[in-house]
Amino acid sequence: MRHHKAVLRGTAIALTAFTAVALSGCSGQASSSSATYSPDNVKGQTVNILMIDTGSTKELKDVYVPKFEEQTGIKVNVELVPEAGMDAKLALSLGSGSNQYDVIEAGAKNLPTLVASQWISPLDSYLGDATATPASYTAGFQPSLLKSLENDGKSYTMPYQVGADLLYYNKSMFTAAGLDPANPPHTMTDIVAAAQKLNKPDQGQAGFVGRGTREGNENSFSWIMMWLLNGGRWLGDDGNAKYDVLTTPEAITTTEQYKKLMVDYGPAGSANYGYVEAQSAMQQGKAAMWIDGAPVGPPLEDPSASKIAGDVGYSALSGEGDNYIAGAVWGFSMVKGTKVDQAAWQLIKYLTDENVAVGQAVSGKSSPARSDVLENPDVQKAYNPEYLAAIKDAIGHANSVYSPVIPQGTQIRGALSLALSKILSDQSDIETSMNEANDEVKKIVQ
Repeated sequence: MRHHKAVLRGTAIALTAFTAVALSGCSGQASSSSATYSPDNVKGQTVNILMIDTGSTKELKDVYVPKFEEQTGIKVNVELVPEAGMDAKLALSLGSGSNQYDVIEAGAKNLPTLVASQWISPLDSYLGDATATPASYTAGFQPSLLKSLENDGKSYTMPYQVGADLLYYNKSMFTAAGLDPANPPHTMTDIVAAAQKLNKPDQGQAGFVGRGTREGNENSFSWIMMWLLNGGRWLGDDGNAKYDVLTTPEAITTTEQYKKLMVDYGPAGSANYGYVEAQSAMQQGKAAMWIDGAPVGPPLEDPSASKIAGDVGYSALSGEGDNYIAGAVWGFSMVKGTKVDQAAWQLIKYLTDENVAVGQAVSGKSSPARSDVLENPDVQKAYNPEYLAAIKDAIGHANSVYSPVIPQGTQIRGALSLALSKILSDQSDIETSMNEANDEVKKIVQ
């Protein structure tokens, strides 16, 4: 069967590659590459890597890391952490200077904090070393994507996944509710109206499912995706950032819609849902619609885990203005102070190289950031035409600044997340909660 591969995107420019092809502080200085790379120098070394627990990283651990170990003689210890706990894990482990990890997976949203805290090292010396990195490696990435991830002109991460959010929906449920699966809702207003028709709690069917948990600020991501569609932005028309925007008309409208979808038309207990639980609700036929990032979509088509495989619809959403789709990039970075920098770089390079990216694209486990992968015939055969049409539309409107890209970004989303949690649990009303969150944001950015 065809896998619905998600090619996400951290910037609008970065993902034009998909369109073109498919229709992209410690004091230790060991990570500055003090010696020329040699395979013999890294044999027997051990690299500790921290990754988010997803289907793609599990495949890396089970399939590709053993191959890497066999090829290089480097031992790799893998730790997987749920996305909801990743930000806290990074802050605790890297902030303590424990040298617990050598390589970490992190989102572009984390880079400002990681760089400002001097927790990760630039990768430019490795990229510029022909003995450690062949030219074909970097040639597989769109230059614009690599450029978009730079900080002060330096490269701190190698992109692994890119993507943009889509609407996933159950075609059979649409038909049963009198909705045309060939003409799904595109705006937030349409989605709320459709969710009302699709919601059948007496049949164990929710009209909508999304992220509701406060862990890892996951609920804020669902809210932000909707907020962008409604015209919300962290950057004004003048290009200047503004973060105390949680009481604007766009923010209040989004919060009202978010609450209605999650509380009135969502599964019982959805206030505690992360993307894993939302994905499962779709797979088990317990929810009719879901808005989320493209990398989490392929498992819906896995017949061994999903009751709706072959019955999934995909739709690019429409919003106010331009760049109304949340873009995202995930990559691998080297922890500052690692004592096995050359071995760590070989692992980073391997996990983001063409062979692994092609394999994961074909298996439907990942959404590779490499544009050369999209030219691979096996990968093109693995894509579903409906998915390609949706993602082609979505990536043309992707917004790289979907999350506050400042060191305080996680705190800002934390304030928003707390407010949403209170609203979903009826601890506070929308106006009070959003005002409190906005006041907290003002304090954070002072």
